[in-house]
Amino acid sequence: MICINCFHQSTNVINSRPHKKQVSVWRRRQCPHCACVFTTTETPSLTDNKKISLPSNTLDVFSLGKLTISISNAFNHDKQKAAYDSMWLAQTVEQTLSSEYSIITPDDIAAVTHQTLKKYDQLAAVQYAATHRLIVSARRRGRPSLSPSERVPPTDVSPSL
Repeated sequence: MICINCFHQSTNVINSRPHKKQVSVWRRRQCPHCACVFTTTETPSLTDNKKISLPSNTLDVFSLGKLTISISNAFNHDKQKAAYDSMWLAQTVEQTLSSEYSIITPDDIAAVTHQTLKKYDQLAAVQYAATHRLIVSARRRGRPSLSPSERVPPTDVSPSL
Protein backbone atom coordinates (compact mmCIF):
# COMPACT_ATOMS: atom_id res chain seq x y z
CA MET A 1 0.00 0.00 0.00
CA ILE A 2 1.34 3.44 -0.93
CA CYS A 3 1.65 6.09 1.80
CA ILE A 4 -0.91 8.87 1.39
CA ASN A 5 1.50 11.47 2.79
CA CYS A 6 4.89 10.89 1.11
CA PHE A 7 3.90 8.29 -1.53
CA HIS A 8 6.42 5.77 -0.22
CA GLN A 9 5.88 2.40 -1.91
CA SER A 10 5.46 0.30 1.23
CA THR A 11 3.55 0.68 4.52
CA ASN A 12 3.30 -1.51 7.60
CA VAL A 13 0.02 -2.80 9.04
CA ILE A 14 -0.20 -1.86 12.73
CA ASN A 15 -3.72 -3.11 13.48
CA SER A 16 -6.29 -5.07 11.49
CA ARG A 17 -9.91 -6.05 12.21
CA PRO A 18 -12.60 -7.72 10.11
CA HIS A 19 -15.96 -5.95 9.94
CA LYS A 20 -18.72 -7.77 11.82
CA LYS A 21 -21.59 -7.18 9.38
CA GLN A 22 -19.91 -6.60 6.02
CA VAL A 23 -17.28 -8.30 3.94
CA SER A 24 -14.48 -5.84 4.64
CA VAL A 25 -11.31 -5.40 6.70
CA TRP A 26 -10.31 -2.28 8.62
CA ARG A 27 -6.55 -1.69 8.77
CA ARG A 28 -4.40 0.89 10.51
CA ARG A 29 -1.18 1.49 8.52
CA GLN A 30 2.06 3.34 9.21
CA CYS A 31 4.65 4.55 6.75
CA PRO A 32 8.23 3.56 7.70
CA HIS A 33 9.60 6.56 5.81
CA CYS A 34 7.58 9.50 7.25
CA ALA A 35 5.82 7.76 10.20
CA CYS A 36 2.39 8.90 8.97
CA VAL A 37 -0.48 6.76 10.34
CA PHE A 38 -3.66 6.29 8.29
CA THR A 39 -6.62 3.95 8.09
CA THR A 40 -7.87 1.88 5.15
CA THR A 41 -10.98 -0.18 4.61
CA GLU A 42 -10.53 -3.02 2.16
CA THR A 43 -13.37 -4.85 0.43
CA PRO A 44 -13.22 -7.65 -2.12
CA SER A 45 -14.11 -6.81 -5.69
CA LEU A 46 -16.74 -8.88 -7.50
CA THR A 47 -14.88 -8.35 -10.76
CA ASP A 48 -12.05 -10.56 -9.57
CA ASN A 49 -13.92 -13.04 -7.40
CA LYS A 50 -17.40 -13.75 -8.78
CA LYS A 51 -18.70 -14.56 -12.20
CA ILE A 52 -22.21 -13.97 -13.51
CA SER A 53 -24.06 -17.01 -14.80
CA LEU A 54 -25.89 -15.95 -17.97
CA PRO A 55 -29.02 -17.72 -19.29
CA SER A 56 -26.99 -19.03 -22.26
CA ASN A 57 -24.89 -21.12 -19.80
CA THR A 58 -21.87 -18.86 -20.25
CA LEU A 59 -19.99 -16.89 -17.61
CA ASP A 60 -19.37 -13.16 -17.63
CA VAL A 61 -17.50 -10.85 -15.26
CA PHE A 62 -19.28 -8.41 -12.96
CA SER A 63 -18.89 -4.79 -14.03
CA LEU A 64 -19.36 -2.11 -11.39
CA GLY A 65 -19.25 0.50 -14.15
CA LYS A 66 -22.22 -1.00 -16.00
CA LEU A 67 -24.20 -1.19 -12.78
CA THR A 68 -23.36 2.44 -11.94
CA ILE A 69 -24.56 3.59 -15.37
CA SER A 70 -27.73 1.52 -15.04
CA ILE A 71 -28.51 3.06 -11.65
CA SER A 72 -27.66 6.53 -12.93
CA ASN A 73 -30.16 6.11 -15.78
CA ALA A 74 -32.89 5.45 -13.21
CA PHE A 75 -32.42 8.96 -11.81
CA ASN A 76 -33.88 10.83 -14.79
CA HIS A 77 -35.87 12.99 -12.37
CA ASP A 78 -32.84 14.13 -10.33
CA LYS A 79 -29.56 14.68 -12.18
CA GLN A 80 -27.70 15.55 -8.96
CA LYS A 81 -28.49 12.16 -7.43
CA ALA A 82 -27.50 10.52 -10.72
CA ALA A 83 -24.14 12.25 -10.65
CA TYR A 84 -23.29 11.86 -6.96
CA ASP A 85 -25.15 8.87 -5.53
CA SER A 86 -25.21 6.22 -8.26
CA MET A 87 -21.64 5.06 -7.56
CA TRP A 88 -22.31 4.63 -3.83
CA LEU A 89 -25.54 2.75 -4.53
CA ALA A 90 -23.72 0.46 -6.98
CA GLN A 91 -21.09 -0.29 -4.33
CA THR A 92 -23.87 -1.10 -1.85
CA VAL A 93 -25.37 -3.53 -4.36
CA GLU A 94 -21.93 -5.07 -4.96
CA GLN A 95 -21.41 -5.62 -1.21
CA THR A 96 -24.84 -7.22 -0.87
CA LEU A 97 -24.20 -9.53 -3.81
CA SER A 98 -20.77 -10.57 -2.56
CA SER A 99 -22.03 -11.39 0.93
CA GLU A 100 -25.36 -13.08 0.15
CA TYR A 101 -24.98 -14.91 -3.18
CA SER A 102 -22.58 -17.67 -4.17
CA ILE A 103 -23.74 -17.77 -7.82
CA ILE A 104 -24.88 -14.49 -9.33
CA THR A 105 -27.39 -14.20 -12.17
CA PRO A 106 -28.55 -11.04 -13.96
CA ASP A 107 -31.92 -11.47 -12.25
CA ASP A 108 -30.20 -11.41 -8.85
CA ILE A 109 -28.39 -8.20 -9.74
CA ALA A 110 -31.64 -6.58 -10.91
CA ALA A 111 -33.55 -7.69 -7.79
CA VAL A 112 -30.90 -6.50 -5.32
CA THR A 113 -30.50 -3.20 -7.19
CA HIS A 114 -34.27 -2.68 -7.19
CA GLN A 115 -34.50 -3.38 -3.44
CA THR A 116 -31.62 -0.97 -2.74
CA LEU A 117 -33.21 1.76 -4.84
CA LYS A 118 -36.58 1.24 -3.11
CA LYS A 119 -34.95 2.06 0.21
CA TYR A 120 -33.25 5.15 -1.22
CA ASP A 121 -35.60 6.68 -3.83
CA GLN A 122 -39.03 5.25 -4.76
CA LEU A 123 -39.23 6.97 -8.14
CA ALA A 124 -35.79 5.74 -9.17
CA ALA A 125 -36.81 2.22 -8.12
CA VAL A 126 -39.91 2.37 -10.33
CA GLN A 127 -37.90 3.69 -13.27
CA TYR A 128 -35.26 0.96 -12.78
CA ALA A 129 -37.95 -1.72 -12.51
CA ALA A 130 -39.63 -0.51 -15.69
CA THR A 131 -36.33 -0.50 -17.58
CA HIS A 132 -35.38 -3.99 -16.42
CA ARG A 133 -38.87 -5.47 -16.80
CA LEU A 134 -39.39 -6.13 -13.10
CA ILE A 135 -42.89 -4.67 -13.29
CA VAL A 136 -45.17 -7.33 -14.77
CA SER A 137 -48.37 -5.38 -15.25
CA ALA A 138 -50.05 -2.25 -14.05
CA ARG A 139 -53.60 -2.59 -12.80
CA ARG A 140 -56.18 0.05 -13.45
CA ARG A 141 -58.48 0.98 -10.67
CA GLY A 142 -61.62 -1.10 -10.58
CA ARG A 143 -60.49 -3.56 -13.23
CA PRO A 144 -59.16 -6.99 -12.38
CA SER A 145 -55.76 -7.95 -13.74
CA LEU A 146 -56.11 -11.32 -15.40
CA SER A 147 -53.36 -13.35 -16.96
CA PRO A 148 -53.99 -14.62 -20.50
CA SER A 149 -54.74 -18.14 -19.22
CA GLU A 150 -57.45 -16.82 -16.86
CA ARG A 151 -59.27 -14.80 -19.48
CA VAL A 152 -62.48 -16.33 -20.71
CA PRO A 153 -62.94 -15.96 -24.46
CA PRO A 154 -66.23 -14.38 -25.45
CA THR A 155 -68.78 -16.93 -26.57
CA ASP A 156 -71.05 -16.42 -29.49
CA VAL A 157 -74.53 -16.90 -28.10
CA SER A 158 -76.90 -17.30 -31.00
CA PRO A 159 -80.31 -18.86 -30.70
CA SER A 160 -80.44 -22.32 -32.16
CA LEU A 161 -83.36 -23.12 -34.39
